[in-house]
Amino acid sequence: MKVKVNILNGGIHLPQEVLDACGDDELVARIFYNRGYKNPDTIRQMLNSELYEPTGTCEFSDMSKAVDRIFRAIDNGEKICVYGDYDVDGVTSTVTLVECLNFFTPKVVYHVPDRFTEGYGMNEDVVRKLAQEGVSLIITCDCGISNIKEISVAKELGMDVVLTDHHTIPDELPPADAVLNPKLLEEGHRARNISGCGMVYFLCLALLEKKGLASRAEKFLDMLALSLIADVVSLNGENRYLLKKALPALFNTKRIGLRQLLMIAEKNGKLENEEDVAFQIAPRINAAGRMETARLPVELFLCRDAQKARIMAEKIDSLNTERKRVQQTIIDEAVEMVEARKKNKTVLVLFKDFWHHGIIGIAAGRICELYRKPAILFSLKEDGITAVGSARSIEEINIYELIKECSGKLLKFGGHSQAAGLSIKKDDIEDFIAQIELEAENRYFIKDMINVNADMELELESIDQELYNRIQSAGPYGEGFEAPWFYIRNITVLSDRITEKKHHIMVLEDQKGKRIPAVKWFGEDESFEGRIFDIVCRLSRNNYSKDAGIQLTLGYMIETFGEFRDLFEGEIADERNTSVESLLKRYPEAQIFYEGLQAACPIENTVDRFLVRNCDELIFLSTPSNTDIFREVIALANPQKVIINFGILPNYTFKGFVLNLLGLIKHIIKNRDGRAYVDELSMKLCVEESIVKAGLKYLGSSGMLNYTLSEDEEKVYLSEGKGVSDSRAFMAKKNLADALAEKNAYQQFILKMEIDKFKEYLK
Repeated sequence: MKVKVNILNGGIHLPQEVLDACGDDELVARIFYNRGYKNPDTIRQMLNSELYEPTGTCEFSDMSKAVDRIFRAIDNGEKICVYGDYDVDGVTSTVTLVECLNFFTPKVVYHVPDRFTEGYGMNEDVVRKLAQEGVSLIITCDCGISNIKEISVAKELGMDVVLTDHHTIPDELPPADAVLNPKLLEEGHRARNISGCGMVYFLCLALLEKKGLASRAEKFLDMLALSLIADVVSLNGENRYLLKKALPALFNTKRIGLRQLLMIAEKNGKLENEEDVAFQIAPRINAAGRMETARLPVELFLCRDAQKARIMAEKIDSLNTERKRVQQTIIDEAVEMVEARKKNKTVLVLFKDFWHHGIIGIAAGRICELYRKPAILFSLKEDGITAVGSARSIEEINIYELIKECSGKLLKFGGHSQAAGLSIKKDDIEDFIAQIELEAENRYFIKDMINVNADMELELESIDQELYNRIQSAGPYGEGFEAPWFYIRNITVLSDRITEKKHHIMVLEDQKGKRIPAVKWFGEDESFEGRIFDIVCRLSRNNYSKDAGIQLTLGYMIETFGEFRDLFEGEIADERNTSVESLLKRYPEAQIFYEGLQAACPIENTVDRFLVRNCDELIFLSTPSNTDIFREVIALANPQKVIINFGILPNYTFKGFVLNLLGLIKHIIKNRDGRAYVDELSMKLCVEESIVKAGLKYLGSSGMLNYTLSEDEEKVYLSEGKGVSDSRAFMAKKNLADALAEKNAYQQFILKMEIDKFKEYLK
């Protein structure tokens, strides 16, 4: 696939009033200008929330009706049910409203629908059950606007309904007692695109304002921020104002359940930016609703007991791990089907009976990305008759319109240009597939070219912490206000370490010798090392660095040609027989690389693969765990001189390794609640992550340890074993012993290598 890069507004001199609004910072000004913001007053408001006039609760037409009916229920001691939804927006809306109502009354219950037995929105059977249980007022969260029948039933049963939602308004409104929906505001209103939790937040604010308690609404800001990021609403107008206001509350949350979830999701138990929320927290919450029930995250966020919250957070994390496993299985099976018989189709329509209903949408998105074609995945419902499907598309093809043209046999469908949901009888699927494949082929032609927009062209030498901070000052970023992309030419990939998940951990160099770490997520097996590219990238925090330095996150790599420089062109000194004491005297300014148990190292100020920085002299006190790490460390240090010492070596005997691993594990269980990172154990034992996992398998199967790996297999949760081995122990021991024998052979190879061969080895 060819890539054509377009620099947005590249030939345009920015208007002075736009530059003035951005403090004469051309980078920030271009970020706003490229996203269509040219009014200086609007830009100033987006940069400075104090200049923005927030929406008042009274601007929602039925707000007074809603507040009056709710307080009447509170005053009369009526039973109130908060009726939520199973995604992040629904969960946060439910938590927010339940907490707010509990300020005034204990007579509050909530219901979160089951995705599989109830489906989206209100369910008539549930409504009837609530009436039997004595509920007299239902307040919906993130749902209800299309539930005319269900709300009519509620009214017939003597219940009132306050409807809060943010989805598209149908031709006929439900007969609710009050309807709160930002889509009822006039076109262009700054709050028209708030999330479902945003609508609930305004209702709660109105309730609190009536009692002079408006400041208590700050308690809900963490939930509000979660919803605004996870529900992918446009970050302009009220949404941007609310998110900037709410983000500090999320990053510094005191909510026990959320903090427990953060401890599982993040190394430091703390979120730092919107991407952390989108990729670490939101998927875990959504996984509960996809795999089991979204009642679990609601209970977690309402929980005030740390021990109970810990158990629930771990359950949610395990559901997310299972979700990832199921998702990958579906993707692998779908890829196999495409490769076998669908590769030349314009639209990829796939069906398998037992694919998980809650996961096929995510899988369809991945297939769409992999093949750059629309993808529709179907699975069979429990009735054995009906198939449900999820569709995802590329920018050039309106999948909703395509499905609409072929909807004759569909039971129902809905969505928009890039995503849709549909259902059909199983017996009609083949006819539908044939029709939509033909329609797509006749209507669309997908070019073998991707047009990519970048905000600016950069040089590596201009990238530093100050530049990163300037970019962040224009945030927050998200839907409708995406983080900037940058175009950098003639970049050499000096080293490329490919992880088990096919992430590429690289060190890049420009033609002037400037180096920087980079990552490309979910790449291929093929290495980029030794090749030259033009790249389109974003600046990000380096998650593989302990001090969270700056790295490039690569979006597109366009291979080009140029003069390739060797990884290392300096001097190599052989000091393998020199004592550590003499070594320090001979090279007092050198940076010292060491990975292994700290107790075995007589030197305090050493660096590992995560801390290594540019230097003139680099001493290898220990052997790197493999060639890729060796090359990566040298690429990052870019030294003039490499000193080979290898004076402190790890223990690769079976007994020695197991004892060292057990010692680390006991320390982690005692001092860190059993939480560790696989790469951390890898570094301290000076082995590959695969050997750490082999060691964990052996200890686990031998009964010495209980452990659970996270979804991405980067984190591990450890606890003491019960001392009972299982049938896997023998094979686990053999696999570990074989891996250590191979490791020992590598170490001996490095130790005995002649010095003049090291340079060739490091090319």
